[in-house]
Amino acid sequence: MPSLTPIDRSPLKHTYPYGADDLEMSLSTTERMSACIERVFREYPRCRRVIVGVDVDDLEGVRACESAGMHFVVDVETRDGAELNLMVAEPDRVKKHSTDIDSLELT
Repeated sequence: MPSLTPIDRSPLKHTYPYGADDLEMSLSTTERMSACIERVFREYPRCRRVIVGVDVDDLEGVRACESAGMHFVVDVETRDGAELNLMVAEPDRVKKHSTDIDSLELT
């Protein structure tokens, strides 16, 4: 299984506006990542995102993530200078929310 790191202990925490329960997952095979994502969303209902940082030149890694159900979000640079593609998996309950800023309820 790929390793999981709470985002607040990951160098990726400085690269995007993370949620408190997001998890970073290590790059692995499609099958292992897919199984890990499924397990995370089943066992950690507060987790909104599973993130994998893939080297910008690693097209095979990006394809493996996409085949595991992840999608590309943004290119980032970590504080140590690594350039990464952030690949993200979100559970259906998160994907159903609108991303249209004009329809967001503000309190």
